[in-house]
Amino acid sequence: MPYRYGQRWHGKLRKPIGEITEAEAERRFTHGPFFSVSRVDDLSGGAVPDFTLSIDPDGMYVGSVFYDEFGSEVKKYHFDEEAGRPGHLFLREVVVTVYPDGQDKWLSLRDSKAHRSLLFQPDGRARSYLAVKGEPAAKVEEFTGVDVSAHWVPMITFGDWDRFGEHREPGLGD
Repeated sequence: MPYRYGQRWHGKLRKPIGEITEAEAERRFTHGPFFSVSRVDDLSGGAVPDFTLSIDPDGMYVGSVFYDEFGSEVKKYHFDEEAGRPGHLFLREVVVTVYPDGQDKWLSLRDSKAHRSLLFQPDGRARSYLAVKGEPAAKVEEFTGVDVSAHWVPMITFGDWDRFGEHREPGLGD
């Protein structure tokens, strides 16, 4: 699979901002600063990536972004290092964004109709935050006893992009 590296993916322009080489990305993986990697079938431009990862030096944080067919961001995962389990990252947050019906082009996050954020803690606590444009307040729910065993993943290594580009559907339990 072909990959493109840079600071981050630009959804409207469909290319990395501040594009860098794979060699520079490998240097940044060890020495910083952060970088992004996007899996794109068509390296000539104009394609929507399967996913984009934002990666901090040594892989201490990985953010995964997924897109719809227009290149709008529809889902994000945030993995970070958790002191309780060395050598692993913890899937801390999942954000799902919804756009208006009839969407036929790239839309920014500002154009979304709603988003839901699920925030998880290693001790099994979770919080769901649902915000809908036009509604006076967000709906917030708290959960305990959530099975977060699948949230632990081995640390990322350079080139290990596809594992963090997998879709995960963590639940909140019953």
